[in-house]
Amino acid sequence: MPTLTDGVLFGLGILVLDFLAWRFMIRTSDQARLAFRALLFALSTYVLFSSGMNPLRAAPWPDQPLRHLLAQVLEVVWWLQGARLLTIVLDRTVLPETWHKERLFQDVFGALLFLAAAVGAIAFVLQLPVRGLLATSGALAVVLGLAIQSTLNDVFSGVVLNATEPFRIGDWVTIGEVEGKVIESNWRATSLLNGQGNIVVIPNSVAARTNIVNANQPSHTHGISVVLPIKPSIRPALVLAALSNAAQSAEGVLDDPKPVVSVRRATNDAIEYEIVCYVAELDRKIEVRNDLFDLAHRHLASRGVLLQPLSVPEPAPAGITEKQRLLRNVLIFRTLEDNELNELAAKLTRHEFDVGETIYTAADESGHELHILAQGVAKAVVSKDGGEVELRRLAPGDSIGQSGILAGVRTAVIVRATTRAIVFRLDKTALTPVLERRPDVAKEMCRLLSEHHATEELLLAPPHGVEDNPGGLLQWIRDGVRRFHELTL
Repeated sequence: MPTLTDGVLFGLGILVLDFLAWRFMIRTSDQARLAFRALLFALSTYVLFSSGMNPLRAAPWPDQPLRHLLAQVLEVVWWLQGARLLTIVLDRTVLPETWHKERLFQDVFGALLFLAAAVGAIAFVLQLPVRGLLATSGALAVVLGLAIQSTLNDVFSGVVLNATEPFRIGDWVTIGEVEGKVIESNWRATSLLNGQGNIVVIPNSVAARTNIVNANQPSHTHGISVVLPIKPSIRPALVLAALSNAAQSAEGVLDDPKPVVSVRRATNDAIEYEIVCYVAELDRKIEVRNDLFDLAHRHLASRGVLLQPLSVPEPAPAGITEKQRLLRNVLIFRTLEDNELNELAAKLTRHEFDVGETIYTAADESGHELHILAQGVAKAVVSKDGGEVELRRLAPGDSIGQSGILAGVRTAVIVRATTRAIVFRLDKTALTPVLERRPDVAKEMCRLLSEHHATEELLLAPPHGVEDNPGGLLQWIRDGVRRFHELTL
């Protein structure tokens, strides 16, 4: 029987301490847990060898069954403890840093070491014939391999995926028809968090046989594709020019790689056009794609191409002119009647600008005119530190100078044509008769302009004198309208 001074009892006590360390030191740092377990393994090694229990030999005391059995247990556990400790040490010193988040390599690596430790314990401690055991285990492995063939397929496919690294934890990928964020990649499957917030588990064998698209590689460019079917009767050159301008006017689209607009294919009832462009941030893909659809609609409409269902007859024209359509998009004109819009439309003047020409500047009389972009792309810039800073891109339907024509406010903004552009101008003298007849409309225009000053950047610069006006921005605009158009509001 073992006594209190027997090494067997000390060895059992060390096993209990090792179990408690594994169970209750979860919140402790990994370095502290590893150091403590290494200390216990070293202490266990000292106790075993000093007490005559050599794990490289058969257990002593064969004439004492209980003591012999406990010695065998301690020596076998010593092999397993060593395999566990060696697994952790080699994992942190040999395996690459990128593999630490992948459970597959850790599981396979640990399984091989534990298998070697089990064979060593059987051969040295239990003194069993290893060759016969290996032959028996080989036959058993064949049977198990046939039984778990699909699982083994997932395991080996997972080895290939983790070795080639087509994706990493946290990447946004598309595997087959499933798109989502990689949250786990283990020995059997890859787990994705899709856009609906659900976990999709894809077996590694399926992932290895299908196409994998990694949206995080390369890290600085993320592609966007927008496909639009257009009537075959529309000339392709007209559509390509409109979609090219739409890509140029979209904010967030990279200039390099350059956006590409092309014809994808022709069907019986449509020609499909595609815009391919790139953004620098993955999170902006949805925002820019939505913006591209809106801008494509506006640029096509500016050339008389309307997006509509191709499977139904084309509706009859509504009778609205291009000038009326552009005026309806102006914020301050939303309260005007149709006859008043027709009156203003008759006084619009058409102007064409080449690339780089100035459309609007406060340095001349154009600062008191409303400018509506009908075709092309323009940019609004301001001078800063000897250079120019771009504020925004203008697309068909956008306007500049609403504060100028209404209240006579001139800003430091300069608008230049990015592409060949067509602009309609409206002088303040055309708006004065409407304001004289409809004071309520004038007040509503002032209210709309003041409400959207910050969000829509209609004034684009803090007006001087607002702080001194007790009525705030709205009253300041009303005073400006009264002086500018010589009205009584």
